[in-house]
Amino acid sequence: MPPPLFTSHELIELTITADFSQLKGDRDDEAPERPAKVILRDREGAERALDAQLRTRGTFRKDRINCSFPPLRLNLKQNQLEGTVFSGQDKLKMVSSCRPNRSSYGQLVLQEYLAYRVYATVSRAAFKVRLARVTYVDESGNEDTSTRFTFFIEDPDAMAQRLGARVLDLPEGTSLPPGVLDPPTAARMAVFQYMIGNTDWSDAAGHNVELLDLAGIGLGVPYDFDFAGIVDAPYATADPILNIRSVRERIFRGWCWSSLDMHPILETFRAAREEVLTLYSTFPYLDDGERERALRYLAAFFEDIESTERAQRRFLRDCRPLP
Repeated sequence: MPPPLFTSHELIELTITADFSQLKGDRDDEAPERPAKVILRDREGAERALDAQLRTRGTFRKDRINCSFPPLRLNLKQNQLEGTVFSGQDKLKMVSSCRPNRSSYGQLVLQEYLAYRVYATVSRAAFKVRLARVTYVDESGNEDTSTRFTFFIEDPDAMAQRLGARVLDLPEGTSLPPGVLDPPTAARMAVFQYMIGNTDWSDAAGHNVELLDLAGIGLGVPYDFDFAGIVDAPYATADPILNIRSVRERIFRGWCWSSLDMHPILETFRAAREEVLTLYSTFPYLDDGERERALRYLAAFFEDIESTERAQRRFLRDCRPLP
């Protein structure tokens, strides 16, 4: 039986109490784990208290110049989780507003959450996510209590195990030869990144891509979409070498797989069109303006891939030559 956290998209309600004043100061790589208390609430209002620890994580969003509230990892005590939505979990990445005093940043969290959901409509090799409404209570009293949307991301090892693979840890500063990647999986991910307007990734280097070994074949699973055009975070910038004006401008960054037939890959995206657009149309927590902006952006992508020949020309123009 799969762990319950990622078997539903129903919103979770919880409160996390910790010394967030200390956590906001934990910005280096050796930051310690801080004690926390998690209170879960079910639909009937019943509460369940769990002991946990929190630790800051990440790189860009952990830098205080970019974000006033750093990304966190929740470390749960497994012997307390039976019968809860967290049963079977251990350490979980959390994505929350990095500037809680600005309501627009809460919408960025929801847009990034939806990007994960979109990729899961076209690929099994995708991270599962679960949305929560979390009340953050600072036990030091130095920070205001706030309630905001947060989402949890499936643990990489759990995701790999689900796919029958293992996480591939690249030594720092090294890259994976693109030739060991599975071409259809790599191409599908590249089309998705084009779809959401994301250029902040590299499958070969494992940048914002979890690399897996599936019986000697390399699979890339994307994550971290806050620099994507569909999210359009105020701090997101495009690499100058790409010669694009903003992150909203799409450019294909996949490999030039000369012998790969793109038609079935593009057909996968065409077949997912209604599911993707319905996901955004019916998602209740986006502001109307954000929803319409995202729908227009996605509509332009589906127009781009209406014709396989047209899409092929665009992708071949910008694809990266295999070494």
